[in-house]
Amino acid sequence: MRAVIFNRIGWCTLLLVMLATAADAQRRGGTTRRRTATEAAPQQDPNAPVVNPATGNAVTPPPAQPTPPTPQRPDGLSAPIVDTPRKSLRIDGVVERNLTRERTPIPYDYIREDDRFWEKRIWQVIDVREKINLPFQYNVEDESGVNQLFINILLTAIKNKEVEAFSAIDDRFTTIMPYADILNKISGEERTVRSIDPVTGEEKMVTTRDDFDPRTIKQYKIKEVWVFDKEASALKVRILGIAPMVSRMNEDGSVRASIPLFWVYYPDLRPTLAKFDVYNQNNDAATMSWEDLFEMRFFGSYVVKENNAYNREIKDYIKDGTMRLLEGQSIKDRIFNKEQDLWQY
Repeated sequence: MRAVIFNRIGWCTLLLVMLATAADAQRRGGTTRRRTATEAAPQQDPNAPVVNPATGNAVTPPPAQPTPPTPQRPDGLSAPIVDTPRKSLRIDGVVERNLTRERTPIPYDYIREDDRFWEKRIWQVIDVREKINLPFQYNVEDESGVNQLFINILLTAIKNKEVEAFSAIDDRFTTIMPYADILNKISGEERTVRSIDPVTGEEKMVTTRDDFDPRTIKQYKIKEVWVFDKEASALKVRILGIAPMVSRMNEDGSVRASIPLFWVYYPDLRPTLAKFDVYNQNNDAATMSWEDLFEMRFFGSYVVKENNAYNREIKDYIKDGTMRLLEGQSIKDRIFNKEQDLWQY
């Protein structure tokens, strides 16, 4: 009995050894076959015709798609950035607005030479940082894509030859200033630099200039005449010119002086200003043109010069800033009192 048990145990052990050997051989053989198949896989010829395995017929593969260029825009789009005005494709509001501004300014009352009883010529400065002058900083595009910033309106009118710009060498409108000279003043002269195309890597020479920042224009100088019309018995004001001013800085960052960039003759500019609305922070439905703003005196300003024998500004004989403002206000008061003194009660 014991011999039979040992015999069965031996056969079982032999069977287990044979099964383990066969499993190990099968595992080694599968790995070897997979490795051999991988190493022996033939390299596919890219020029060889592609055959449909179902029909055995040759087919034409689709053309290879070019690699898209790396987007250059910060938003991930590869379309070029354009500076052309973009019109709104939908009504941006509750009603459709009439974007065709055919308004014309009201003509001035005629004043005869003999009726010009009294006259005073002054120069004032409009500072756009004052609260009443915030419409001058309205840097938004309307539905037609036109920018509403006042300096951009001036530059566009000069570029389109709607008005002429005059050099700031004087304020008597004696020398016409081309638009190219204005660009050289506000953006610097054109220069040729070496540039590398980020997509193709091609190196080439391009002509460029600095971008103009309209936020640097913080003041406007206006030249105007106050005249007493004897026939109408009224004191009237006529704006003659408008000049955007730029600040010249010292090395320490302080302002050295503010000088006009160019002059625009205001009577020639009136038809253009009548086509553009002024931003009203209290009512978006209220419409008022830039020409209305100047004619109705909806702006704040201070006097920097009056016509005098020495042809000097207030800053030339008064150094303190507060006293300059008081002197300018005194000039305004004298003009106002002149009209009152001409009446008899």
